[in-house]
Amino acid sequence: MTRIHALCLVKNEADVIAETLAHAARFCHRIYVWDNGSTDDTWERVTALGGPVVPWRREARPFHDGLRAEIYHAVKDGANPGDWFLVLDADEFLEGDLAAVLARAEREGAEQINTLQYNFFFTERDLEDWEAGRDDPSRPIRERRRWYRFVNIEQRLFRHRPGLVWPTGTLPSRPRGYPIPPNLKKCSLRLANCHYQYRDPEQIRLRLETRVAARAANRANFLHYQKLDHGVDWRRYVVPVAGLHRYRGDGRFEITLAERWKLFRRHLGSREFFRFDFLAT
Repeated sequence: MTRIHALCLVKNEADVIAETLAHAARFCHRIYVWDNGSTDDTWERVTALGGPVVPWRREARPFHDGLRAEIYHAVKDGANPGDWFLVLDADEFLEGDLAAVLARAEREGAEQINTLQYNFFFTERDLEDWEAGRDDPSRPIRERRRWYRFVNIEQRLFRHRPGLVWPTGTLPSRPRGYPIPPNLKKCSLRLANCHYQYRDPEQIRLRLETRVAARAANRANFLHYQKLDHGVDWRRYVVPVAGLHRYRGDGRFEITLAERWKLFRRHLGSREFFRFDFLAT
């Protein structure tokens, strides 16, 4: 039976990490968690979970994608050839028929599965509820934040085999390292991935401060956060609902032509252009 092993690198995600790991535990054989220097109680929440969740390491290191490769090389001997590894962010939830996508990938001889990334935002309506005391933090984040937009296609799953190479360091051409092992054949199907990176003002502020520190350690980190070099203001990340889509929890997501075109223009001519499928559905 094909198994899924998740690699989760976390920092300051105490408000959501238990929910994320519980969701992933529904389909993962093991979830290896590296706490990269949290200053909140993320680690305590991870260690309290049990089941397939393995609190693998607690050590602060300058962030780059190759850190996940270190987890992989340390645990890969516990995987069988043909098993899959999932790069699991602490604030993401896979949606869709995972078994069907894995079956298609195996029929195609593919070793990589990409995800359609749907970012969920903290909107002006959420801010009104938060200021009025109506935003209950005990409710699941997927019930509290409903407004989203398609933003990207990312590499999230890869198939394990003996001799698979995933560099753990950085290179001048790859200052952030490799997000998954390079040069793998992609599956023709993708999975939806719901990303809740902005959840409430306190969490947004902590997230931004964490990104500032990561950029100070490596200027190639989080290039889309360059404006933080001039100061942290969480209110910049409150997004109007106009132009967003409302998710109804039914597994159906919208991608407009304008959103596809924006992605196409952003990556046209870049080194990574050909890893994107701009007509993805």
